[in-house]
Amino acid sequence: MAPGKVNLCFRVGPLREDGYHSVASLYAAVDQLETVQLELDPQRPAGSVGCELRVVAGSLVAQQEAAGAFDPTLVPLDERNLAVRAAQAVLAEAPDLPSGLMLRIAKAVPVAGGMGGGSADAAAALSAAAELIARETGHAIARERLLEIGAGLGADVPFAMTGGAAVGTGSGTELRAVPVRVRWHGVLVADTGALSTPEVFATLDRMRAEGAAPTVRESELEVPAGLLRALAEGESAVGGEALANDLQAPALQMLPELRRRLDELEELDARAMVSGSGPTIVALPRTSGHDDGAESSRVLAAQLRERGLCAVACTIG
Repeated sequence: MAPGKVNLCFRVGPLREDGYHSVASLYAAVDQLETVQLELDPQRPAGSVGCELRVVAGSLVAQQEAAGAFDPTLVPLDERNLAVRAAQAVLAEAPDLPSGLMLRIAKAVPVAGGMGGGSADAAAALSAAAELIARETGHAIARERLLEIGAGLGADVPFAMTGGAAVGTGSGTELRAVPVRVRWHGVLVADTGALSTPEVFATLDRMRAEGAAPTVRESELEVPAGLLRALAEGESAVGGEALANDLQAPALQMLPELRRRLDELEELDARAMVSGSGPTIVALPRTSGHDDGAESSRVLAAQLRERGLCAVACTIG
């Protein structure tokens, strides 16, 4: 298993000469998990990987499917699937298995939702493949090597392999774990649309060139100390300015209905932001007294579902 994630902060530097951006991000795992099972398949030739997918009941993905916004038959099950490529990469480290593999994904994290669902699939597949190879051949693949493979598959894969919370810098793959005293409670709101991460970054670049979005200098790329302190001290009442996401403005331009979602959550007394490149929104209910946010999050998620939105309560960190 591997968790989906939210970005509680995502700062983006200028476009670099290599076509990428330097970032400073606070990744936080959520308890929406992608589960991958892997087993030998005697019907498949050695080195090949088959794939099947099912949707986890009650998950955001199940709600999207019920709303007609997700069709599991459109998810590629060949080499275009990151989990398949992950399993193939591990197989290349130990090519002496007698047959191919069958990979089964139980999907709970939305596709193209800014929650790293594909990366979580890849992370779970890497671990499952390494365990199977160790069991069948006695060949152990070092975790450091698995992390290297993961980084080669995608920027979010290494974090999905570690979970918890971490500051990501560079292209997002340079991770520094940060302490989490108490996991936060919140609500994940999935949109019925999807956003391409490269297109969101490209829109940000265009908005900055037009003066429609502020440019962040490399020297300004950092996660606010107050946000890190709130996680370390178990305090979820952070200021809205700490929950910053430079990708929110381009995401709102590409999917204007997200603005209505954010306004609606504000009316329901929750601090909300687009997570990463979106369109998933993470909301933190404002609490008082002895409420740690768990009950408030369950109530908020139920209210949103009654309004026809796809929402689940979750723990963060």
